[in-house]
Amino acid sequence: MLDQRLAEAVQRVLAKRDERASLSATLQRLVNDFDIGTVRGKSVYFTAKDRDEMRALLEARGYSTERVSLADLARGERLALTPNEKAGGGAVKRNRISIKALPGRTLRIGGEALSLPSECHLDANWTLIEQSIAHPCVIVVENYENFNRVHEIVFDLPAPYTDALVIYRGDPLESRLDNVQALLERLALPVLAFPDADPAGLAQAASLPRLEGIVLPRIDVLATQLRNPKMARSDLFYDQFPVYSSVLDALACSHPCRNVWRLLTETKSGITQERWIGNGTCVVLHPSGAQGV
Repeated sequence: MLDQRLAEAVQRVLAKRDERASLSATLQRLVNDFDIGTVRGKSVYFTAKDRDEMRALLEARGYSTERVSLADLARGERLALTPNEKAGGGAVKRNRISIKALPGRTLRIGGEALSLPSECHLDANWTLIEQSIAHPCVIVVENYENFNRVHEIVFDLPAPYTDALVIYRGDPLESRLDNVQALLERLALPVLAFPDADPAGLAQAASLPRLEGIVLPRIDVLATQLRNPKMARSDLFYDQFPVYSSVLDALACSHPCRNVWRLLTETKSGITQERWIGNGTCVVLHPSGAQGV
């Protein structure tokens, strides 16, 4: 049987154009199953006739006769080179990001203003939309639950952030952080982060390009929540502190994450952003250089 492994081995033989190749279990299958090549010791030899037969075999089964990289091709494109659309591996969803607008706003993209229903978003190839995004800034949301239910969160943001493009930070299944980072680099727009109030969330927010602020409850509200044993989680702080403390300690005094980091170290606790869904908690902008927002 000619499978992807054997087809790739044949392609390598054809590409090298040597009459001899080291005998492998895969090439032994070529000799045994298709009577192509001659085994001598630990080598297999191919004549010009053998090479013609190998090309004919590949073409008859839908394989390319040349070595090609399938990793960067979509599955549909791979079928022009191999009958196995999954050959080459790689993610099915390439360059995908998840986007929507803030509550009461439209998603302005491609010259259109889209009103999406609640708990809906647009799954898009960022390379095809980057030039047509008409929002003045971006908010990156850490957790999917908050992204999905953004309409249940009370935002109190100054202009122009009220018309921000909302992007889910991503996970292995729904969008991916590397795609989000790539889009942010290309857009060159101001960026806000809407993270968990814990060391990991702040560190990830701080890594975003052109970060102008973070979106969290007012500092006094956040302080009360972080001191509330029914809401705060000390495990978030202690588990994440060894990993992220050096990065956060090194932030400039004017960095938008600095005041919240100071509060976390004082309370030695953290809180996840799902706490601010649907209960009237207002989230505001903590900009660079802010004191006690």
